[in-house]
Parts: sequence; C-alpha cells; structure tokens
Amino acid sequence: MMTPLLLSKILACASLASAASSVAGTKRPQKITYTSLSAADDDGSSDLFLNALTKDGYVSITDIPSLQQGRNFRDVKLNLMSNLHGCMMDIGDDHVPMQHLDDGTVRKSFATTSLPLFDGDHHLHQEQQPIQLLEDFLAGNPSHKSDTAHCRAFQNDLSVFRSMVGDVTRRFAARLSFEMGMSLPTPLLLSSNKDGASSNNYIMMNYDDFESVVMGGQQLEHFHSYQKSEDEKNGDDDAATTIELHTDQGLFIAFTPGMLLVDQQQTLELSDGFYVQDSTTGENVLLEFTEDDDLVFMLGDAVNTIINNQLGDADGGKVLRATPHALSLATQKPRVWYGRMALPPSDAYLPEATTTTFGQLRQVFVESTSKGESIPMGIGCSTNSKMVITTSRSLADSDEEHDHDDEEEQDDGHGIAANQCADDEMFCWFRCMALTEETKTCDERRLGLQCVDPRGLVVENGAGHGDYFPACTNNTHITHPITPYPQIEQQDPEVCTADLWAEFNSKDESYTNVISLKPDPTKPGPDANLAWSIVESEDGEKKLKARLTFNDVFGWLALGFANEFDAVHNGMNGGKVLLMKPGGNYSPVTGLDLSVGPSIGAYVIDGTDSAFRHWIDTEMVAEGASHEHTDCFTALTFESDNISGQAFNLEGSDEMIWAGNSNDYYVGYHGPDSRGRLTIDWLTGDVEFFISKPAWETEDDADLSDSPTKMEDGVSSSSNIGAFSGLVIVLICAMIL
Repeated sequence: MMTPLLLSKILACASLASAASSVAGTKRPQKITYTSLSAADDDGSSDLFLNALTKDGYVSITDIPSLQQGRNFRDVKLNLMSNLHGCMMDIGDDHVPMQHLDDGTVRKSFATTSLPLFDGDHHLHQEQQPIQLLEDFLAGNPSHKSDTAHCRAFQNDLSVFRSMVGDVTRRFAARLSFEMGMSLPTPLLLSSNKDGASSNNYIMMNYDDFESVVMGGQQLEHFHSYQKSEDEKNGDDDAATTIELHTDQGLFIAFTPGMLLVDQQQTLELSDGFYVQDSTTGENVLLEFTEDDDLVFMLGDAVNTIINNQLGDADGGKVLRATPHALSLATQKPRVWYGRMALPPSDAYLPEATTTTFGQLRQVFVESTSKGESIPMGIGCSTNSKMVITTSRSLADSDEEHDHDDEEEQDDGHGIAANQCADDEMFCWFRCMALTEETKTCDERRLGLQCVDPRGLVVENGAGHGDYFPACTNNTHITHPITPYPQIEQQDPEVCTADLWAEFNSKDESYTNVISLKPDPTKPGPDANLAWSIVESEDGEKKLKARLTFNDVFGWLALGFANEFDAVHNGMNGGKVLLMKPGGNYSPVTGLDLSVGPSIGAYVIDGTDSAFRHWIDTEMVAEGASHEHTDCFTALTFESDNISGQAFNLEGSDEMIWAGNSNDYYVGYHGPDSRGRLTIDWLTGDVEFFISKPAWETEDDADLSDSPTKMEDGVSSSSNIGAFSGLVIVLICAMIL
C-alpha cells in the first residue's frame, strides 16, 4: 500500500535556485479573519482576498474559533506543536521516518491523510485517517510511562486540530469558488464515475466548482520537525539553504507558520527563514509571520490547470498565482511545522482532455519512479525563478499537468520550462523560440532581450499566452507590462434573448441541413449553427450555399477546411478559411481600422505561426459571401464550390474548422469555447466532432496515436494511460516546509 509519506517522497520536486541568495526585504501575508472568510462580499473583503491570491498566491487566516469550548485554534495549535518534537524523540530515530537534507538538517515526519467521504446526509466531507506510527507506539506502551507523555499530549489535541484545519480548508475553497463565480465552466472537472458508480464508500459525481474539487480529493497531511545534525551544529554555514526554491504541485497547501522550540518547557516562538519569490520583482523576500497568523494558504501549480487555464479572455484579473517558496534554517533549535496539501480528485479529469484521470496518471508516475524507470513524458515538478509554466506547444516535456495550448488552442496543456531552452533560444510564449542574428546581439547594443508582443509590451519570464516573440528592447515587464486588447461592447443579456437568437436563425429554415456546432449544450461558450444546401446551376455546376451563425458580437468569424496533416493545432495550421472581419488595414499594433468596413476574405493559415499577422491572404474572391451582424449576433453567408482554391467534396464529406471572436478588434484569440473541428457529410448531414488532441501526442509521441480522436453521437473515445502520459496531470511534490 502506498503511504502518504512514501507518495510525497516519490513525488518530491527537485528545486532549481538558492533561497538564501539575493534576498530583498520582507513581506507579510494579507490577513483575512475567519469570519470574513465566510462573509462573501458583505464586509468588503473580496478585493483583499482575491488580490492576495492573484498577486502573491497566499493569504493568512486569523482569529479561527475552536470546536472546543474555551480553547481557540491558536491555543490548540501551540499545545499540539509544542509536543511534536518531543513525541518524535520518544518514539525514537529507528522508527520515525527522517530525511537528511543537503545543509545538514534532519527532518523527521509524521504523515497521514484525510479522504473524501459522503456522510449520512449525502454531504461530502473529509474523514481523518490515523497517524499509524503514533497509534502503534501508544498502543504498545502503558499510559503511566513517562516517555509517552509528549505523544499522549500530542494525541489529545490532534483530532480537534485537524478538524479545525479541515473546516477552514472547506471555507477557503468555498470562498475561492464564490470569487471565481461565473468565470469558470460548470462542471469544473468531470468524474470517471459520474454514472453513479461508487468508490471509497461514496457516490462519485462531476465536480461543479473549486470547492467540490477540493472536498472530493485526498488531502495529504504532514507534521515535520527540523533540526541541524550534530556535525552541522559545530559548523559556520548557518545561511545554507535548507530547501531550495520550488512550487508545490497540489491545488494549495494550508500550513501553520514554522515555530522554534526554545527551551525544555516546550516554549514556542515563530521561526524565520521562510522565503517567497516576489511576483513583481522576481527577487526572494523573507515572509514574516506574526502570532495572528493562525493558518496560511499558499497556492500550488494545480490551480494553473484547473482554474487559470479554464478562465476566459475577459477574466485576466482572476488569474491565480502559484507561489515559489524556500526555507533556510540558521538555528540549532528544533523547528516544527504542519501542512495540509489538497490534491485533485483521483477520479477527475478535465472536460476537454481525456478520460484518463489524475489518479491513474499519478499511479503511472509512482510506479515508474518506484521501479527506477524514466518518468513518463509530461510528468514532473515545476521550477523556480524561471517559472515552470505548462503548455502544449511544440515541446512536450511537461513539468506539470496543465491544460492550455498556444494562441489558437487554449485547452491542451503547457509543457516546457524556461531552463530547458538552449543557449541560442529564449523561453517565450510558453516555448523555446530560436534567436535570430539580430536578437543574439542585444547585449552588444546595450539592449535587453525580452519576450514582447507587437505593441512592444513585455511578458514576464516569457510566461504569456498570445502573439509573443523575442526582441531587443529596453522595455521591461514593469515599464511596459502586458495589457489586454480593448474589449468591444458585449452582449446585453436582457436584449439578446433566446427568442431573438431563434429569430436570427429563422432564415436557416430555407436550407436543407442545419446543425449545431456545439455538440454538448451544457458546456460553456456561445451557440453556433451551420446551415447549408447543395445548389446546382443550369450547366450542372454544384456549389455549397451555407450560413454560419454565431450567438455573440462581431470580433471576427471564420469557417474553412482543416489541414488533416496538422496535428499540433487540430487542423488549424495550414487550413484554408473564409474570414469575416469588421474592419481592414490590419495592424498587430492598432488592430483593425473599422472605418474601412466589414469584409470577407479567403486565407491560408500559416503552417506553423498561428497569429493572424502570419496568415496568407490569397486575394481570391469569396463567392456569394455576405456578412450580417447586430448588437447580439453574427452571421457569415456564402455560395461557392471552394475556399482558397480547395474544392468542397459535395458528393461526400470534408473536415472543417470554425471559430469566432467576440472580444476585440485585433483578430485575437477565439477562446477555448468558440471554435471546433468536425467532419461533415454534405449529402446526408451526418457530423463527427473531433476532440482536441494535445500537441505532444502527435509531435513527440507520434507512435501513440495515428489519428485525432473523434466524438460520434456524443460519446468520446477513450485512450489508455500510456497514450496520455504527457497529458494534464496534477502530481504532488513533497510538502517540504
């Protein structure tokens, strides 16, 4: 059986930067009271809570009440933690798991877990599992023995302490769900057992929001005691880094600030030496705690996949930060610490990814590592100052389990870290980009090498999603930060009703076939329909008469042929499309000139670069093409036998792609829910929808699959674990602070 401690050791992340060096000042966490945590926006705390998690990635909860009358959380915590080190000493080094860290510190650990379970009222909660080592020690020793006093005192407070932490953890998850609101899709994650199968004594279901994701997953709990070894006590390298800068791989970790045991009476005082990477400067700063900091929540890399990568373009202000952090001990006194890491549910998977679950993929990782085999592609830990970001761009050595692609496919996963780029490359747009002769000479011209967009704005650490490239400039992410494109006026839901949408589509009644381009109406995103007829002229020439309607405002709208040989962006690169845009004289700096008026053109999308500035304008006439747009809806109509010279197979079927943008006038990203790929039989009206496939599955792991996955009649084909070992995974590194 895989124990929590063994799991955390196997999944421990390697760190990549020194914490003790380049320390620049101190910070204190934003404090939120327990009462405010449950108060939604009634007390004005929403801005404080969300700003802390988006800017810093951590928040401190104060004034936690007790579940026992007369004792608050702080009293229970201090009494429990004051007996932790003594209890471990009483059990003995031969029995307590320990690890010798590089700076000579010895870390001893108690490991346990809380598991999801439905109660009698069908409410999901976390059930505490015992610390078996502690249970066995107390069971084998009479209560009157003096060498059991620390452990019995520790055990007396253990259950109520863990219950309090569990209560605050649920409230934290519920508050974050509230703050995200409608910005996230529902469900947030799917369950492989959503048909009602039972697992681990509870009925599984889809996970609608972040709270249900947290409560439906395992929560690893560790109690650590750190102390310098005898050899190190006599040394002079007190400033050595104990644990290097790293980012946890779970959803978040809830922890008590480290405390030092200062005397034989088990008196505790707050410990320093806990560092975080500042989100603004990139420098390491000392995170300073006070007695008020009862429990601190720090986000892990899993929020990138489960939250950040599912946010829409308009929700940039809600992008959460996973915090790189480190530890440096400069004392000989024992340091005690508790942490609780929330993992994604084992049965869960991302809606547009695969039915292979996080639990199955974790097991692949654990088994491979335990046997000494190479770690499957796409499984690993995140980096530090260079920031491991995940993406399914051209490189697929995923450092985590994120579900994002590049500008044109934001639903797969990130997969390359900055430190993996060669000397003649730069980490930019979530991939390693080759430097040109010009960008290799930035230093010589006293310019900085930056990852920029066409507007000269700089994306920090190359970790941006959009049209970015290396350039020589003295602009920085501080002086010229990335700002979103100006948003066009959006739909008014009181005006743009379902009845009005039905009326807009009433013209489709004259066509032979009408299909919905949204195969699952429960998923987020605007509706879109395609109506068509095959018309024949007097001389027997057949053409496709079609109308594409989009239930959103007019940023741009496109329909065309998929490039079946493009496995990176699901047929987009190299595709031939009709593009309807609201203006002309396009500039990547200023966008479209709306005074020119709407136009429809025939394009070939570049074979490798997805941004519109790389598309090829064939200057071919779009036959019979016309545009319609209101303050609510958009439509593209045409009558032709080809697009950009590629003829329709009107006696059979074609692979088609479509997409729409309702956000900006820069021919920007269409969003994950406003596009699709499908095969259409023009004669019968039969349709097969394609499921987006991760880039690594066809580039770096081409042997794993010969063709894209199709979805027929609403049922998606499943893939085995091996084929998706590079897909989104949430792997948990050791809770090491």
